[in-house]
Amino acid sequence: MRPSPLTLLLSVAAASPLTTDQSQSSTQCPLIFDGRIPVNLTLSSFDSATTSPYSPSYVKGENLTWSSILLLPNSSTSYTPSRFDIPSAHKPFEVTISDASLFRSGQGLQLGFRRAGLLLRDDKNEVGGDAADKGVVTFHWSVAQDEKRAMNLSHEYMNVWHERADYAGNQFSLLAGVVLVQDGGNGVDTKAEREMWKVVGRNNTVVFRTPIQWAGWENWAVQLDYEKSTLQVFYSVGNDPLKSVTDRIPNDNSGGGQLQLGMAKKPTETKTVVWDGYQEPLNDRTEGQKYGGVFVEDSSGGCVSL
Repeated sequence: MRPSPLTLLLSVAAASPLTTDQSQSSTQCPLIFDGRIPVNLTLSSFDSATTSPYSPSYVKGENLTWSSILLLPNSSTSYTPSRFDIPSAHKPFEVTISDASLFRSGQGLQLGFRRAGLLLRDDKNEVGGDAADKGVVTFHWSVAQDEKRAMNLSHEYMNVWHERADYAGNQFSLLAGVVLVQDGGNGVDTKAEREMWKVVGRNNTVVFRTPIQWAGWENWAVQLDYEKSTLQVFYSVGNDPLKSVTDRIPNDNSGGGQLQLGMAKKPTETKTVVWDGYQEPLNDRTEGQKYGGVFVEDSSGGCVSL
């Protein structure tokens, strides 16, 4: 008898082998896109489509290069690899924002928010989508905090999001800080609420929340089933295996789109979010978010790397 998708998923979880390289986990399923950073990649590599796993053009402030936005560790001994980064092969990266992180739309600068978001180089925003816009797909990433470049959590931040091809919304987003009411926020502004990750679906409803960890890695995966129109969230801390933290939740995954990783810091006291609102001057400071273990896998056969 043919095993069910759930049986296959559980069998993958039970059999997930750890490599001998500091017990980091390897990927288990067919990769659609691999956004992990090779250990020999330099900052200048991000400015060329021939050497970067990400688009050198999008999405960043005008007249900025990715080599001026991103940070890489100084040496192989200056960081702890995330769960799906193999130490001998991959290293983490950090996306930063500054006062120059202004995106131009037509003739106008979008002054309401500060934004820098990496797009996987081969993740195309086109009619009909690509391999990551059909079947069952799981998006993986890990995040870690930089105390020297901490987020100001009186603002809403989008740190990871799958933006629809029509730019009118997202199939899912990972948020931090005080979420604007127009983005599904509950109007609560407490320390506990600020310091909480929130995963939201297509309609901006929070489907999972957990406190931000201030030390070490947090591992995430969001699975989109395009055929059954569902979303499922997986999460773990440190080198622990991912665990399902939601059921398969109904979610409108139509419209294709692109995964984006970085920081989109939204304003307070805003009506349009894009064009108005308050942003405190960062002056010479930057805010940053560390990323590792970024990849997108085909889960159509019930497979998911845990």
